[in-house]
Amino acid sequence: MALVATVAALLAALGGALWLAARRFVGPSVQHGGGDSGLMHGKTVLITGANSGLGRATAAELLRLGARVIMGCRDRARAEEAAGQLRRELRQAGGPGPGSDAGEAGELVVRELDLASLRSEEPRLDVLINNAGIFQCPYMKTEDGFEMQFGVNHLGHFLLTNLLLGLLKSSAPSRIVVVSSKLYKYGDINFEDLNSEQSYNKSFCYSRSKLANILFTRELARRLEGTNVTVNVLHPGIVRTNLGRHIHIPLLVKPLFNLVSWAFFKTPVEGAQTSVYLASSPEVEGVSGKYFGDCKEEALLPKAMDESVARKLWDISEVMVGILK
Repeated sequence: MALVATVAALLAALGGALWLAARRFVGPSVQHGGGDSGLMHGKTVLITGANSGLGRATAAELLRLGARVIMGCRDRARAEEAAGQLRRELRQAGGPGPGSDAGEAGELVVRELDLASLRSEEPRLDVLINNAGIFQCPYMKTEDGFEMQFGVNHLGHFLLTNLLLGLLKSSAPSRIVVVSSKLYKYGDINFEDLNSEQSYNKSFCYSRSKLANILFTRELARRLEGTNVTVNVLHPGIVRTNLGRHIHIPLLVKPLFNLVSWAFFKTPVEGAQTSVYLASSPEVEGVSGKYFGDCKEEALLPKAMDESVARKLWDISEVMVGILK
């Protein structure tokens, strides 16, 4: 009986996966969050982590809308390779490639994240998308000595955003988009051990960094009131990307996992829609400090709306990244 029940459960799961897979082929196509081609014409957008996964899909969608997209990178060779692939894909899709004079496709630019160079070369910045991230990695530190997940997911974007605020304000109306995760719900801000030197749990530390993203967004929105610069945060859902490369999946389980992820997880293009929506849609013009999923505003847990924690995290982050001594 146990064997029969197990087989039945597996068949049910397989049937559900096949049913959802069928919906992918016969159901409605992805709704592009930004709308018509050309909507972002003349706008400059900087995306961190744009050489793969969610960031790459976001870059492609905004190029389709006519934006001038800057791929912010640390590894220029990888970024140039990704940029070349994107240009070829857009041409093969039937439209002009980025930078072409033949149509409305946007321009694709690769820039190393050298802030002095970026500020001197770019006269304006209409949208900053803080997308880059690392997920549940073993304990390691950044070059500056910060725990990797907190350092990359929160502190790196905290510093980048603050250094670009002058350019964003002079380009107003402008927007900042922060990519977080639903997993923020399992995190807490421990001010006694932000660098995880006392204890480290890779799942908890990821969730904490994503909670920090939300608290940062809400405090930044408060500080930007009256500047015509908005900032919003989103969760993309569960997306099939290489973000989970540090997760070990047993060899025997991988075929089933791949089937489930193919059937139930979002594609990068689907996952990018809320980022594109917040970067481009007239519907969110003037909206700031909100949390979105699937292009709709969503409610937050009380711990993500704690103003005192958000302000304290801001103050400590300023010291950690060297803005304040």
